[in-house]
Amino acid sequence: MSLLFGERRAMTSWMDEGTVTASGRRISPDTAKYLAPVFASWRHIYDYISTLPVVAYRMNEDGTRARMNSMPPLLAAPEKGTGPALTGYGIGQWFGQAALSLAAYGNAVGIVRDTDKYATMKPTDVRWLRRSDWGFDENERVWRVHGKVTPSELIVHIPWIPMPGYVLGLSPIDHFATMVAAGLSAQEYADVKRGGGIPPAILKNTKRTLDPKPAEAVRDRAVTAFASGKPFVSGNDWDLSIVSIPPAQAQFIQTLKMTATGIASIYGLDPREVGGEAGESLTYSTDESRALNRANNMRPYIERLEQAVGRLLPNAQSVNLDTDATIRTDINTRTSVMVQEINAGVASRNEWRARTDRPPIPGGDVFNVPRQSDPAATEREGAPS
Repeated sequence: MSLLFGERRAMTSWMDEGTVTASGRRISPDTAKYLAPVFASWRHIYDYISTLPVVAYRMNEDGTRARMNSMPPLLAAPEKGTGPALTGYGIGQWFGQAALSLAAYGNAVGIVRDTDKYATMKPTDVRWLRRSDWGFDENERVWRVHGKVTPSELIVHIPWIPMPGYVLGLSPIDHFATMVAAGLSAQEYADVKRGGGIPPAILKNTKRTLDPKPAEAVRDRAVTAFASGKPFVSGNDWDLSIVSIPPAQAQFIQTLKMTATGIASIYGLDPREVGGEAGESLTYSTDESRALNRANNMRPYIERLEQAVGRLLPNAQSVNLDTDATIRTDINTRTSVMVQEINAGVASRNEWRARTDRPPIPGGDVFNVPRQSDPAATEREGAPS
């Protein structure tokens, strides 16, 4: 019985799976990333998450929240490069690595390297682990890091899609290895070193039939010449035929498109972002609508990261990955919004000038207060109704 139907066993890694491509390449995240739609999906997720502005908030006593002037120690640590193995990378990359682990393995697992010992005992330094560095036994509920049992208090775990009763999330590459294998097999089809399909060329001796060893020697000479871009020189008893792929055999192109669409659906992306085809003729009318669609697709990943990291921060603190910064409206829309917010008293003139990198103006910090109509007061003042 498969894991999907509730087999009660320790979740094994993707390395135990036996799915292979036509050329014998075993499917794993390390090999799946060479399939263009998989790499494109991972790049899309990583690039989007890692480039979002990170904002930290503190909850006030009245229930409102205020933006913090500085990052909590946990989120400042990656900026300072406190870890000996991975130093100097930013907070954006830290979030991006967690999102990439979700996409590749279905789980982001980190190790707590330091805590705030004098106050909240909350983590101040967390490093994400490679998949080969950690393991978890679903039966014993035991974590292992580098083969050693590790207290769960030192583990930071963000699952992608955990089945009921399980701790670890499902691995997309593990559960859709067959689809990845089909895509890689089609992608490998045009490789001169592929193991099957139509050969790229036929070199035929017109005078006699060669034994296997001489034939292999001639073939190796020809391949070496072709790979170097130089012509192959031989006697006048050879006939070289370059084989073109028949239209009936060119289905691997359609297979790649279907694979891209399937991979995009697994990761919740627009197929057109990764080389697939949309199921309808809908197109983006503006760059803003495209950005809104991307933000909506990334929302599940973002919320998982925000909630998980928020639990690691001291009480009353939270973190937000600001997707609003990715929305780019046209100048007419921006101007219309600016006028509406100023007239409604939502924003001051100087606030809007600051958003467009303009200096403040005298009196620009005053908010408009819309005048409310009071019929009774109007009548008392003798004004016409």
